[in-house]
Amino acid sequence: MELTADDLETFKAQARQLAGHFKPPLLVLVSGDLGAGKTTFIGEVLRTWGISGAASPTFNLRNDYETEGLHVIHLDFYRLKPGDAGLDLLPPDEDYDSSIVFAEWPEKAPPGLFQPFVNRAHLAIETGPGNRRKLTFDAGGVN
Repeated sequence: MELTADDLETFKAQARQLAGHFKPPLLVLVSGDLGAGKTTFIGEVLRTWGISGAASPTFNLRNDYETEGLHVIHLDFYRLKPGDAGLDLLPPDEDYDSSIVFAEWPEKAPPGLFQPFVNRAHLAIETGPGNRRKLTFDAGGVN
């Protein structure tokens, strides 16, 4: 699915629209350049689910949120240092059955970290002139 937003309000509306497509257990790999709006998108999805005050996990790498039987994990691998195992961010023995995990900068994650997740989706955000954004959502890995 591809969506285009010419302004921030349309971008946020698209996040609210896509929020209904995310069902646990699910790993959502979120990619895009620095400043593309990854955290803004995730924050708007969380607001749709009744979670306010979502913040970027840029410095602590993981934020957890709970709402009505749903556990949301928001990861940001941007500042993960080369050689860091990062296994404490998604411990293999944690129960993810009621979790939706959003992973920003997934290409920087340690190999094998996402192995516990069978259901995966990918969201790519590309920026254009002004506030224009193109969202590409691929739920091909969702069972």
